[in-house]
Amino acid sequence: MNTVTPQEILALGGADVSATLHALLADVLKLPPTTVLQADSNLYELGLESLNVVDVLTGIETRCDIVIDVEDLNTELFTRFGNLVQFVQAQVDASR
Repeated sequence: MNTVTPQEILALGGADVSATLHALLADVLKLPPTTVLQADSNLYELGLESLNVVDVLTGIETRCDIVIDVEDLNTELFTRFGNLVQFVQAQVDASR
């Protein structure tokens, strides 16, 4: 059985960025496996707090093989799942 790295998954396109972030957020926020994240899902209502934002950012950098510049972060980034997906997709595209 072949193992696919997160970087290879992300190279396939935006839907996979969403799936990677969904898995990361489910892990960090300890969401039930049945949780569905839509673009307008409010991450703070799902349990995101300032302390676990660091875990999310570290996880994004590790799983997506990117470096996130602190200057690129803003409060709107974490309000909605769709905002985070768009941001990470842009970072992944820029790193290629």
